[in-house]
Amino acid sequence: MNDNVNFEKIIKAEKRKKLFKAIAVSGAATVIIGGSVFYAIHNQLGIQMAKQASKQQRQFNIDDLISSPNIISTSQYFSTTKTTQGTLKSDREKNIDGYRVAYPEKNVTFNTHGIESASAQTPNIYNKNPATKEIIATNRQSQQKEPLFFNVKYEHAYQSEKDKKELLAPSIPTHEAKTLSQLPNALGEVAITFDKRYSYDDIRQMMPENVMINYYWLGIHSDKLDTMSVAGSYTGLNASDDGTGKLTEGAEVKAGKNDFSGYQGLKSALKQQSGQRTVNNVDIAKDGQRQVSKNLKTAKFAGVIVTGRTQNLARLDSQKYTFATNVGVTTPIMPYQAPIK
Repeated sequence: MNDNVNFEKIIKAEKRKKLFKAIAVSGAATVIIGGSVFYAIHNQLGIQMAKQASKQQRQFNIDDLISSPNIISTSQYFSTTKTTQGTLKSDREKNIDGYRVAYPEKNVTFNTHGIESASAQTPNIYNKNPATKEIIATNRQSQQKEPLFFNVKYEHAYQSEKDKKELLAPSIPTHEAKTLSQLPNALGEVAITFDKRYSYDDIRQMMPENVMINYYWLGIHSDKLDTMSVAGSYTGLNASDDGTGKLTEGAEVKAGKNDFSGYQGLKSALKQQSGQRTVNNVDIAKDGQRQVSKNLKTAKFAGVIVTGRTQNLARLDSQKYTFATNVGVTTPIMPYQAPIK
């Protein structure tokens, strides 16, 4: 009898041991599988975020080249706010005849699917004089004055149209450069809209020696876009920052690559940006493609941004090639730093 009882106890003890082992093995397997799944998901999210980060950085680089009139990016940096959320920021400045003037940063917040939010890039535009309908533009963040270009083609199309009821009246071309004579001992930035498109070589010969060419504006091919519509959507190239006003030829950039530079880089970027931005049913990138040439030697531009001493900039309104001038940033000349020009 006692032997049977002991035998039953032994069997029950063995069953409990096996049960505990099964539970332990099952728990360990669950931990391993769960950890593997977590690692796989986390790794996949990391890959997706890295792809989005690369995509946003590439877009920043394109914008820096073709959509930043006298706006220079000095640094780019990422910050991760969540596992599935990151922010790319770019510190920026303007070159005002050798003086570095702070400009609002550009930023974009993104997740694994794309952009969540981005800093505004279009300026505030309003009438500075209701009587004359002259407009003025300011930066939304800093309230700095923004230089404006004018679409000469829209002006001509409006004047030749018999039924003007359906058209927006063109903005009155401003001639603000001459007002800078009232601002002594200062440097300024002026956007010059030409009366027609001029070649790269002609522009460098046309500009006075005492002003610095900072930016070449490609212009607008369409006659459907008025001046206010395209503000903040300018396409062009920044010149070298040494005061020579030079552009580089650059090289064609293949799809997926990230090294955009020079005139050929501009052409490649425009091809790859088709469909990215439309204003009044006009694809800005395709509009730009209609105006590019084979190379820099044959390239033509519709305007420039120049910087320099205000007394020198004030004379630009009297030039025969000037259709309009519009002032941007101004800054005082300091005794401890000489301007380039």
